[in-house]
Amino acid sequence: GAAAPLHLQYLLEPLHPTVHTQRGATATLPCVLRALPRNYRVKWSKVEPANYGESIIIITNGLFHKNYGPLSPRVRLRHSHRYDASLTISNVALEDEGRYRCQLVNGLEDESISLTLHLEGVVFPYQPSNGRYKFNYHEAKRACEQQDSRLATYQQLYKAWTEGLDWCNAGWILDGTVHYPIINSREPCGGRLLLPGVRTYGARDKQKDRFDAFCFTSALQGSAAF
Repeated sequence: GAAAPLHLQYLLEPLHPTVHTQRGATATLPCVLRALPRNYRVKWSKVEPANYGESIIIITNGLFHKNYGPLSPRVRLRHSHRYDASLTISNVALEDEGRYRCQLVNGLEDESISLTLHLEGVVFPYQPSNGRYKFNYHEAKRACEQQDSRLATYQQLYKAWTEGLDWCNAGWILDGTVHYPIINSREPCGGRLLLPGVRTYGARDKQKDRFDAFCFTSALQGSAAF
């Protein structure tokens, strides 16, 4: 049978594992202890799926703390009471979206909870003025950044498709794969027989292959029209 879920001895399970926010806002990822072990540390990290690792953000022993990495100037522990190890991120940036882990280390034992920071925003297809399919991956990434955005994640593109994004040209997304979202099946876009969906070309050569880009931005007034 399946392994039983690990019982949390010290950390409270979050009521809402996803925190919704916008660029420029202040967001708090909750992590609250139900009891204080005698000697413990709490470590916050951001899960980085692209390099199969985690980036440490902050470590505290309840009395002192140390910040790490590029998020360092914008993070602090909320500390609204002695059991509170929640992480507050100010001036949320597009790259802050993703999964975070609050880990309690108590001697040889440790336990953790995971939370997702989700930015509300809009996905838009982007191509240069000189026509379609001009970007390799790195150029697409730069092009989105020049539009005050970043390459969309698959989840962002999928959500945009469910909200009506219907676009025939394939574009790069953040993980280096290439997709195009179709609502109205039609001949030039894979044929009428294919069901609506986010069509995929899979992972492509980031240097040689050329497509458009799907960019994501947050805190826009209104919505983008194509």
